[in-house]
Amino acid sequence: MLAEPRLNLAQDLCARLCHDLVGPLGTVASAVEMVTEDPEAAELAREAAASLRGRLQLWRAACGAGTGPMRPADLAALLDGNLAGGRASLALGALPPGESFAAPVAQLLLVAAMLGGEALPRGGVVRLLPQEGGVALRPEGRVLNWPPALAAALAGEPAEGPRAVLAPLLAQLAGAAGWQARLTEEALLLHPQG
Repeated sequence: MLAEPRLNLAQDLCARLCHDLVGPLGTVASAVEMVTEDPEAAELAREAAASLRGRLQLWRAACGAGTGPMRPADLAALLDGNLAGGRASLALGALPPGESFAAPVAQLLLVAAMLGGEALPRGGVVRLLPQEGGVALRPEGRVLNWPPALAAALAGEPAEGPRAVLAPLLAQLAGAAGWQARLTEEALLLHPQG
């Protein structure tokens, strides 16, 4: 039987997934119903299905088993259009393009980038930069507001609820990868322990 904190995390993660996927799925369903009446409905359905597919691929890579090593281009492909509801973009230009991140670190970077997107409610750019053997994640935009659950989760405090699920997930992924995560006002710093 799962311990209560792990059960809460699993339940919150499932609720978050349902929340993130129900919008595009509803659009697909509505568009399919209108296909015979409105020729633009088919295009709307295709766009919504592509959005749904992209979100599912991201969540599978970030949370699922079997994720392999990833290069910066792989991370970019998964995160494209999925940060801050499409209002934020990802900048990986400073990472060496040939670098490969082991699966646990790749998952950590995906979740960190998703949190970086959440820190930009009005959009902007989430930058991943090499820093002292690790990676610095720097969100840049008109408003930078880290999710409050992130500081709590990194301090070992509970952060519960579907909106806060990425924070404890990041903390657990960092531990599983043998990395540490530290939050500053401007950046989330990720580096190997030791």
